[in-house]
Amino acid sequence: MKALVTSKTGPSPVMTSEEREIPRRQPGFSLVRLHGATINQLSNTIRTGGYGETPVPLVQGNEASGIIEESDSFAKGTRVAIYGSGQLGITEEGLYQQWASVENRRIVALPDTLSLDEGAAFTVNYLTAYQALTRIGHIQAGQYVLISGASGSVGHALVQVARVLGAKPIALVSSESKAQHVLKVGAYAAINWTLQDAGEEIRKLTGGAGADSAFDPVGGPLFLVLYNAVRPRGRVVSVGFTAGKEVSLNLLDLIVNEKVIEGYAVHNDTPAQDREGLDKLVQLAGTGLLKPFIDSVYSFEDVEKGYDRLMSRQATGSIILSLAQ
Repeated sequence: MKALVTSKTGPSPVMTSEEREIPRRQPGFSLVRLHGATINQLSNTIRTGGYGETPVPLVQGNEASGIIEESDSFAKGTRVAIYGSGQLGITEEGLYQQWASVENRRIVALPDTLSLDEGAAFTVNYLTAYQALTRIGHIQAGQYVLISGASGSVGHALVQVARVLGAKPIALVSSESKAQHVLKVGAYAAINWTLQDAGEEIRKLTGGAGADSAFDPVGGPLFLVLYNAVRPRGRVVSVGFTAGKEVSLNLLDLIVNEKVIEGYAVHNDTPAQDREGLDKLVQLAGTGLLKPFIDSVYSFEDVEKGYDRLMSRQATGSIILSLAQ
């Protein structure tokens, strides 16, 4: 089988295809013939040296989809999605390979409503969105929820999950084409922050009150746009930093308006929290209410083009690395 191995991290990472033996299944594991995995910000951060000490050589890939070949928990032929939590593709061999022996606790059966490409982009993005919105953000039906990077993979999931939970997701995007896209997938409203005054538009949409909460997969300057747009005693939840890791806040505004700032990292959740969230998400996806959007698919040979697409900030939805044989 082929495996994509990161042998060097840093500004010029090295990823090469290697031939390896198909792994043997262990008790409590399933042997999965993998179909696809995501090319995402986590894997790019790891391969460029931004995640600390990475044990190279390493097969990356933290989420994927595939077909069960051998298992004591799933029938042969079951279509599944895999969630690598804080280990697979980070500290342990991951899913950028054509076969993998995976712990059963990391696997969920895909509903018929999702294709294998969509399943590859389902676990990390939607689990992040669901837990950030419910357990951290405590959103309620009818609330205005502001989301940055709403046309990206995590942003797309935040929009859809917020809508399913009865909130009104307001999407911040950087182009008119992205604005039209997020409206089609469930956004209550879309604001092109490069052309519009985001704060003014949000006040118009919320009757002058401001958003009840905001969720930020982007970071950098956009964090302050979200922070300034939430109402007094509103909440901002940071879930990413693709545009920058540092911000400067006005502490007087923070204190006087009693705003709440929180961070959320999906890989800090317990296995029980993972399972509860994934089971709920599969249920919702089975009704057709949740559906990842696939921007593009790349082969092993074109993986660097996939990362170029990711870093271009032009992608709408998720980028998939094809693992199919």
